[in-house]
Amino acid sequence: MNIRVLKKGDIILILCILMIAGLIFIMNNFASAANNNNLIAEVVREGNLIKIIDLNKVKNPEYVIFDEGIKQVILVEKGRIRFLESDCRDKFCVKGGWLTKTGAKAVCIPAKTIVTIVGDQKQTDSNTF
Repeated sequence: MNIRVLKKGDIILILCILMIAGLIFIMNNFASAANNNNLIAEVVREGNLIKIIDLNKVKNPEYVIFDEGIKQVILVEKGRIRFLESDCRDKFCVKGGWLTKTGAKAVCIPAKTIVTIVGDQKQTDSNTF
């Protein structure tokens, strides 16, 4: 008994779907790279704007250090920023990793610290309605 599960038309349909998915993936990556020309990071602590950093102009790694209250270290490199260390309990801000795209945000609620990448164009993802 020779039962064939996939027919020729099924294989062609699957290949077409894979090609369309690949094109969408490639176009999305190129579009996000084009939108990230103007990367400006804002560091806000307890509602006060502490620092504005142009991530495109950073040459050497820079550190933003908060010694008062909950101690934190924010690492800034060319094109990206992150919480490096924090004395908060869960360290979700540190686990969040690098911020590299416009609209990306990392928050440390116990320290009331917010790091946001802002720019001229807001980037949307597939989950935005």
